[in-house]
Amino acid sequence: MRRDTSTYDALNIAPFQTLVLMSVTEFSGRDDLNAYAVVAPTLMTMWTCALIFTTDLVFEDKEDGRMETMIATPASFPLLVFGRLCGCMLLTLPAFGLTMLVAGGVFGYWMPVPHPLVFAAALLLAAVGTAAAATAVSALFVIRPSSYALGNAMVYPVLLLSGVMVPAAQLPGPLEAVSRLSYLAWAAELLRDATDPSPVAYALLRLGVVLLLGVLLLGVGVAAMSRFLRRARELGVLAGDA
Repeated sequence: MRRDTSTYDALNIAPFQTLVLMSVTEFSGRDDLNAYAVVAPTLMTMWTCALIFTTDLVFEDKEDGRMETMIATPASFPLLVFGRLCGCMLLTLPAFGLTMLVAGGVFGYWMPVPHPLVFAAALLLAAVGTAAAATAVSALFVIRPSSYALGNAMVYPVLLLSGVMVPAAQLPGPLEAVSRLSYLAWAAELLRDATDPSPVAYALLRLGVVLLLGVLLLGVGVAAMSRFLRRARELGVLAGDA
């Protein structure tokens, strides 16, 4: 992570994203979608920050010469990256408080959370799943730092396909199938359902799906990182571009 405040730019824009989305729902007469406008910026911030953190983490480890040291230790380097990203994800959780304050303070909408345990569990699993996804993405940066632009390009397509604002069920058929494979889509639906007074259907099963998809992403990340590290050793590019 960078030591300057630019690392937290994505966190800073969460209130502005809330202003935009809440304006759309309020002034279009769809205040029934206000919960969507509060949940979406939280997950958008989480994913955006994850890409920033993982890029900075890999690049700074290379620049400071820490990567070779960590790889030489008996510990698994991909799991070290995942653990550090889990810690970084804690910094994104205040985004939910910011979106709540903006929605309540500006629009008078204080989002109810009648199922706080489901909401907290879904938010926590979404953060862990995001750390796992970022671990998979970081494998690209290990061998090819020029993939930074690719990381930036992944922000909004992933959010759109993940049904963060528009539910997966509202996407066209093939896109809905893709969206159902995203942990973010399941987490977003759980978070929105937790704001509804009616019971959350199959809450444990759906939380299990979020966890399972996160574990699968972590497995992909560990496998990809291990493969790319072997490739980087062969090329001798651990401390530089390929």
